[in-house]
Amino acid sequence: MKMIQRLRQFARENKGIAALEFAIIAPLLMVPLMLGSVDLIDVMNVNKRAQNATSSLADVVARDTEISNVELSSLWRALDVLMYPDASSAMEIRISSISIVNASTAQVVWSEGHGGMGARQAGTNVALDSRMMTVGTSIIMVESAYKYDAPLGFLFQDQVRMTHNAYRRSRLVDPIPRVS
Repeated sequence: MKMIQRLRQFARENKGIAALEFAIIAPLLMVPLMLGSVDLIDVMNVNKRAQNATSSLADVVARDTEISNVELSSLWRALDVLMYPDASSAMEIRISSISIVNASTAQVVWSEGHGGMGARQAGTNVALDSRMMTVGTSIIMVESAYKYDAPLGFLFQDQVRMTHNAYRRSRLVDPIPRVS
């Protein structure tokens, strides 16, 4: 009898309803937050790797005395390591040697593209920041674009395209020649 009275008294009590509702709904609200944070953290990591790959290729080329077909093939293969665990096949990349002709003109000496990004035409002008325009020098410019698909697709339903540019001065030879 006492047990039935206690159950009736418990059923009439209204003081903890809001806390009970929150305890039921809170886990449901946390799931989208957690799934979104997984996508956000993953896209930030991929963006960091793509930026690092772009900068690394620019740095390697700027330290060389000449660029050959074999070296370019090695650079393209290095993308697999630089982008791991993500697929390097989603990366489009272009390496260009740019010669500074005068204070307002920078021209392409040679250019090579990979993964769907075409090469720039030799002799065409390129717009560079005025702080890079030191006459008689050259710059290695690496441009990249990475097509990212979120693993969960919760925060990013569509493909995200990340673009990066890296610039390095030629260190040993100016400009770095392209040989076959």
